Amino acid sequence: MLISGMSSLASTATAASVDPTPNPSPSLPGSGQVNRLSEYFDDIFGSGFGPLAFIGVIILVAIILWSIGRWVIKVVTQSIEDGLPVTERRARAALKKARISVAEDTLDSRLERERRRQRAKTIRLVLNSTWAVLIITTTVLIVLGEVGISIAPLLASAGIVGVALGFGAQSLVKDLIAGVFMLVEDQYGVGDIIDVGEASGVVEEIGLRSVRLRSIDGTMWYVPNGNITRVGNMTRLWSRAMLEVKIGYDSDVEEARQAMLDAVEAARSQDEQVDGSILSEPDVPGIESFDYDSVTLRLLIQVQPATQWDVMRALRREIRREFADRGIQMALPHQGFKLDRPSPDTLREHTAETHADPASHPGKGETTRGGSVVRGDQGAEGDE
Repeated sequence: MLISGMSSLASTATAASVDPTPNPSPSLPGSGQVNRLSEYFDDIFGSGFGPLAFIGVIILVAIILWSIGRWVIKVVTQSIEDGLPVTERRARAALKKARISVAEDTLDSRLERERRRQRAKTIRLVLNSTWAVLIITTTVLIVLGEVGISIAPLLASAGIVGVALGFGAQSLVKDLIAGVFMLVEDQYGVGDIIDVGEASGVVEEIGLRSVRLRSIDGTMWYVPNGNITRVGNMTRLWSRAMLEVKIGYDSDVEEARQAMLDAVEAARSQDEQVDGSILSEPDVPGIESFDYDSVTLRLLIQVQPATQWDVMRALRREIRREFADRGIQMALPHQGFKLDRPSPDTLREHTAETHADPASHPGKGETTRGGSVVRGDQGAEGDE
């Protein structure tokens, strides 16, 4: 019985090894419909011209689909680039009815247009390239299958090439994917001031692979999108001017707070540009922190994007002036000491006492010169 069982297993294995039925080869999705269309053209034009007619129709359909796709992409990206057509009479009338002011042609509006243009250009390039690759790849595979070339080795080779490119161009793929998400999320645009970690500055150009920044010292930074792990946009919609002032521990906090608020009003009245940049009322919440020698007050103001530095410069000037007028002392570092210079009468009296009784003072023959202590053996000015 054991021998007969082994014989049956051997015969089954032999039959399986010589089975002439070929394994199904990889094929494109929808290949059944393509084959039926090919047979339809063979029935109409014959076996000679049928395949050529079918290939011509496939190429024509691919061109039509490619053109339609490009047109749709252009319409979508053009709407992103144009934004709201505020130059049209109807749009202006609608904005006026809604009591929304229309911005004139300023530097901010030009930067906003450039930002939309570059964003739309990059998105259009990505979508056009993706659509073209999809159309060309599908058309080539259908045509090769129609002329009798097996696409199974091509698909296998494409898989191997894809794996090789995935390992060899990981940084490039990472940059491209990060650039796509950056554009979709609109994280920053041309004219924004951003901080990406090791570099910061004004965005001058946005690409699918990298972003170009101009720092405050004029250095041009090219940062790959894949290396950007976090982005700080300092000019998105609005900015904030923040000043922290340390006053003496014994100073009047309420008076210093009022002086800072009055400094804001003085800066707004003296400079129209500063007044137009401020969006909210100034706020000094109270004491932020204090030490044994100082009290810290913080001033917060919401301002227009990218104007916080100009506003803070004007506020520093006016705060210094207000503090000087009101006699508010700034905090001194705890390593520093302020020595008052004695009057000439006090200096003469102290010198006379020192010469009269040198033993009553530490050190032999000490005297005072200009508020500092010197040894008598060094000789004071005017004693000779």
